[in-house]
Order: sequence, then structure tokens, then C-alpha cells
Amino acid sequence: MGAQYPAWCAAAGDYSLSIGDVVSFDFIDDTLPAVELAISNEGELSVPLIGGLKVAGLTVPEALQAMRAEFIERKIFIDPQVSLSVVSFRPIFVLGDVKAPGSFPYQPLLTVEQAVALAGGQSAGGATGEDRVITTARLRGNLDEIEVDIAREAVGAARLVAQLAGRAEISPGDMPPKARDLTSTQLIETLLVNERQILGAEQRSFETRRDQLTDAVAEVKGALANLEQLAQKQKQVIVSAHSERERAKELNKRGFKTLTDLSNVERDVTAQEAQLLGIYNQMSTTRRELADLQRQLLDLTDNRTRTALTALQDHTAEIERLLVSRRSTEEQILLLSSLATEEARKTNTVQFAYQIRRKMDGRVQTQSATLDDAVLSGDTVLVYIDQPGTGTGASLSKAALQQVP
Repeated sequence: MGAQYPAWCAAAGDYSLSIGDVVSFDFIDDTLPAVELAISNEGELSVPLIGGLKVAGLTVPEALQAMRAEFIERKIFIDPQVSLSVVSFRPIFVLGDVKAPGSFPYQPLLTVEQAVALAGGQSAGGATGEDRVITTARLRGNLDEIEVDIAREAVGAARLVAQLAGRAEISPGDMPPKARDLTSTQLIETLLVNERQILGAEQRSFETRRDQLTDAVAEVKGALANLEQLAQKQKQVIVSAHSERERAKELNKRGFKTLTDLSNVERDVTAQEAQLLGIYNQMSTTRRELADLQRQLLDLTDNRTRTALTALQDHTAEIERLLVSRRSTEEQILLLSSLATEEARKTNTVQFAYQIRRKMDGRVQTQSATLDDAVLSGDTVLVYIDQPGTGTGASLSKAALQQVP
């Protein structure tokens, strides 16, 4: 690594606190728990009983000694017993030709190789063989899911075809032609078990409701016929009442019937006519009830047919969509296979180079690194494809380093 290597190694073993680090501070032998303190943007810790204390740039022992001296100088303690340790460090940055560039938590003894692994490993700028294998496996999984979805839609459509035909059993010919050869027989038979149960349950529910409405229509028709007979008889009663009233009038003229008798006859005629009107009203109500039941019976069949046709159309449209998705997935698998074949013909070996950017003595320094070199808190690790003679590595380094906050 050149002349600067010893200085960088010394820094690795003598960590200096910096902005963003979090430390644990504790008064030894007291009953209070330790507190966690973050180093502020001004490089200070807000120490209990002291307040702001600048520790940025100090090692942990140096910061601890500065705290003890401050406690003694302010005459807070004669011999302060305190402890200080780092809880969390500044994050590191891994940039350049890696799969997931960004910031990552720092851990002591972290190496360049481990930092690159945190970023997903090196990236040659395109899909690797491993990526293609994973993508192909995912696409084949998608194909299997599409096959199951097509089979599910196909047997659903077959059930509706059988229902519309008035059959209690689903036949293979009920499935949409486009889906028949794309699904396994075993899968179809598995799904048909449930569809047959649905078909049977729907048919029984329809027939039960239809029979209920049919019986209700017949019962109301019978009631209406009885009312019509009752009305005819009531008419005959009214005719007799009218005849009785005429005789009563004649007898009244002759002196054989009193006015009271005549009034009683009149009231009887009125009562019989009122009863006939009541029968007519009841017949009108019964006719409305009959019309409503007949409409329900008609709607039951019409709505069932309309619902089945709409659902069948939805199944057919979904099958068409799945077929398009299936063709697209197959084309993607074929393309990946072609890319893998083309990649196998390439003989160039990609080599990667590494750099570490570190702030030392107030200045940012950049140094070449190997996979075994140590990474410190706050470092930026740059990964780039090493292309000798092109200057690509250097340009990538500058561009990537500009991404650091």
C-alpha cells in the first residue's frame, strides 16, 4: 500500500471519536444506570453535571481523562470514578461497482472484503450468472402459478357452461378450448372436485327457491279462484237481498211490514254489497301478490342466467390475460437463456480494485486498498472495475466519492 500504510494501520488501532458516534457514560458504583450520549455536530458530549465537553478527535482513554480532569477542576469530585465506551460508530459508505451501494453500520475489525459483502458484492454492471439463474427460477415459478390460475379459471368457466346448459355434471368439453392443452389432467381433476360441489350446491339452491316460488304461485292462484267463487256467491246473495227488499216494500204498502222491518231489510242489502266490495279488494290484493310472485319466479331464472353469463365472460377474459402473461414469461426465459449462452462465449475476466477514503488530521485522504485491509468508522470504500490504461477506475472513483454526504 505504499508509504502511507503505517499511518493508516496506526489509525486502525487507535480510534478517535467523531461526530455521530454514540458512547455509554456511567458513574461507577452508583445506583443510576449508564446513559448513552451522542457526539454532536460541534464534536461535543453533553456530560452529566458538566455539560458540553469537546471530545471529537480524542481516543476513548483521552476523552475519559478529559472528563475526569473537568470534574476535578470544577470541584465536583475529588477522584471521579467514571467509565466511557463506544456503543455505536459512524456508518461506513460503500460506493461504486457494487450491487447495493449506500451506508452501513460499522463493526470493529471490519475489512474491505466484509464491507463489500454488506453492499451485496461486486457488480460488473450487468446481470451475473447467479442473477440470471435466480431470475429464471422466479420466471419458471411464475409460469407454474400462471398454469394454476389458467386451470382455476378454466374449470370455473366449465362449471358455468354446465350450469347454463342445465346439466348437473361438468364434462371435459365444457372447458375453453384455449386452456384445455395448457394444464395438467391431475390439476384439472383436483380443481373439478370443488367446482362440482359448487355446481351441485348452486343447482340445489336454485331448484329449492324455484319450487318455493312455484308452490307459492299455485297457492295464490288457488286463493284467487276461491275468492272469485266467493264473489259469485255473494252476488247471488245480493240479488236475493234486493228481491227481499222489493217484497218488504210491497208488504209495507199493504200494512204487513213496518218501517222498522223495511229498514232492517235495507241494512241487510247494504251489508251484503259491502261484503262484496271487501271480496273485490281482497281479490285485488291477491292479484298483486300473484304478479309479484310470478315476477320473482321469472327474475330468478333471468338473474341466474345473466349472472352466469357475466361470470363466464369474466373467466374468459382472465384466461386471455393469463395466456398473454404466459407468452411474455416464456419469451423472458428464452431471452435469459440466449444471454447466458452469449455470456459463456466471453473470455474477458473482470477485475476489481478498491480504495478507502478517510478523514485524517482534518483532511480527506484516499488510499488504494486490498480486500484484507481494515475499514474504520466513517470510512468510504470505493469499488471499481480495474481497466488498465483506460482511466476508467479513476473516473469512477471521483464520481462515486462525490456521492458521499
